[in-house]
Amino acid sequence: MRLRVFERKQMRKVAPIYLVNLFVSLHYAAVLYVNSSNLLKFFSESMVSALFILGALGNILLFILAPRILRKVENRTLIFAFIILEIFSVFGLAVFQSPMAVALSFLLHSSVVMMIYYCLDLFLENVSEDKNTGEIRGANLTVVNTAIAASPLLVAFLTPDGDFTLLYFASTIILVPTLFVVLFSFKNMDMGIQKAKQSLFEFKLWLKSKNIRRVTNSRFVLEVFYTIMVIYTPIYLSNIIGFSWSQIGIIFAVMLLPFVLFELPAGELADHWCGEKEIMTVGFFIMGTSLLVMPFLSKDIFAWMIVLFISRIGASFVEVTSESFFFKHVWKSDTGLISIFRLTRPVSAVLGSLVGAICLFFLPFKALFLVLAIFVFFGIQMSALLKDTR
Repeated sequence: MRLRVFERKQMRKVAPIYLVNLFVSLHYAAVLYVNSSNLLKFFSESMVSALFILGALGNILLFILAPRILRKVENRTLIFAFIILEIFSVFGLAVFQSPMAVALSFLLHSSVVMMIYYCLDLFLENVSEDKNTGEIRGANLTVVNTAIAASPLLVAFLTPDGDFTLLYFASTIILVPTLFVVLFSFKNMDMGIQKAKQSLFEFKLWLKSKNIRRVTNSRFVLEVFYTIMVIYTPIYLSNIIGFSWSQIGIIFAVMLLPFVLFELPAGELADHWCGEKEIMTVGFFIMGTSLLVMPFLSKDIFAWMIVLFISRIGASFVEVTSESFFFKHVWKSDTGLISIFRLTRPVSAVLGSLVGAICLFFLPFKALFLVLAIFVFFGIQMSALLKDTR
């Protein structure tokens, strides 16, 4: 199968976006799985959940304001500002030892980092053609997830004794080159983005479109899965099972490989063969089945590698097909609809953190995986109702 996304003309348009996505993702993922454990050094588990909820609420507020802001400023200016704020927030997590300063740095980080991806979404939609959306989004996700898959190796090498300071410093430095790429390579990419007439509060269009609504709900299920796994799996593996952070880094590096290996082929399959619906449904089934196995695993590093690897095969299918399906149904000026779609992540952070806190209060830690499995299986119903693009 020929990957048309890599035709010379198209590649010139998307290359700067892919490059920024690469650095942002390596920066973001380097600290993604240690944030909860780092916060546990300063706060209780319930307070950590509360901080994740507050950070998500800050992110939701920015998503609500973003379409309105984009009518007044260029997307390039907005992403530049978000990157500056993100650099300061992660640098703060590296240097501050006061609980209040750490909390404020984390809240800024949680509020801002997803907005960088939102701005990149708009740039990518601006230069994409609908007929190749699956390939373009699949290639973009492959770039993103290659960085994310490599980041646990940084965890393994830079946090051997559970001290995350070097890791946060490294994450800060990684983000700096993106400022220069945005400054010099994104000059002519704003055309059409500021013509948006939608507001995030205009949900009528979203409610009228059954397919957009259903794929958004499917994505929400995936994001809840990510939230709970990101916050609580590292805690479970380190505090309950007893793995070292070097072992956890290796486990997560293997776990994330499916996002590198399968998203580009799955995106191309969705474009030219079977559509997104079937691949997404299979993905949810794989995710749910894997979660049912996790509570019964002991301290066996290979067993955890295999089960987590399989769970991410399913997640990679859902991720690329939900991206492809959604962006085939919107235009570059639909900043309101894109905001609603991306709101699934911070809203899922609120719900996932609440569910996690409640489950840990009433149930054994391992029961959280079973509760999440039940929720994930609801995704099958949502994806099955989609009207496929093929």
